[in-house]
Amino acid sequence: QNGEVERIGPPGEALCTGWGRVYCAGQGRFFCFDREKGHTLYDAATPPGVNALAVLGDRVCALSGDADSVTAFSALTGEILFSAPAGSYPRDLCVSRQGKYLAVAGGAAGRVYLMSADLRCLRAYPVPGTVCGVCFLPRGLGALCAVETGELSARLYAIRYRGLTEEIAAFPLLPACLCAMADGACAAACHGEAILISANKKAAFRQPVSCPVRIRPSRLGPLICDSWQGTVFSLGGAALYKGPCPQDALLLPS
Repeated sequence: QNGEVERIGPPGEALCTGWGRVYCAGQGRFFCFDREKGHTLYDAATPPGVNALAVLGDRVCALSGDADSVTAFSALTGEILFSAPAGSYPRDLCVSRQGKYLAVAGGAAGRVYLMSADLRCLRAYPVPGTVCGVCFLPRGLGALCAVETGELSARLYAIRYRGLTEEIAAFPLLPACLCAMADGACAAACHGEAILISANKKAAFRQPVSCPVRIRPSRLGPLICDSWQGTVFSLGGAALYKGPCPQDALLLPS
């Protein structure tokens, strides 16, 4: 909060927090840190190419774009519990608000997977194009896709749990990442622009960005990591960090 920067672990690609801990994955390893003191509590091997993490109950789920899989670790010990296929170069995952389900963006497979806590696939929803981002919406799922229509562009879809898919936004940009907000809105980051979509599916706010690699909900609004500019900032707000290329960031409780 005072702007000081301290390195507490090796370079990583993805972060999540839960159980009073911060979890980080990168370079084929999975690290757990004490959230208050930064002490390393344990580390374990992961599949290669982990690009997203999420806490699901007492488990940490790691998505591997290289191994085309999602793996569940014990949040307390780092022991591998389950592993399941997750498409073709999967890009993103998220946990439902109730903490019971996992949604996975299946990448080039053109599928969004809804999974249980033990990584059983409950439904596989087909969507047009490559799925780059996924989130839970009030009445289903959101999927940000790269669609070929003469040239690649971004399409945002709402998926009802019974399988009906509706396009709710389109952008002449390459898609990057997606997140849902507590009020039912969602934020999509593309290469060139970030867009906040209100709960009634209207574009409420736009802001230029360069190369977003992660977007997250936070108490300050959508939190965006821009690796080209080397900044972490809230949509419509000031930069919170500027330095070496950020791959992921999250706000911890005070």
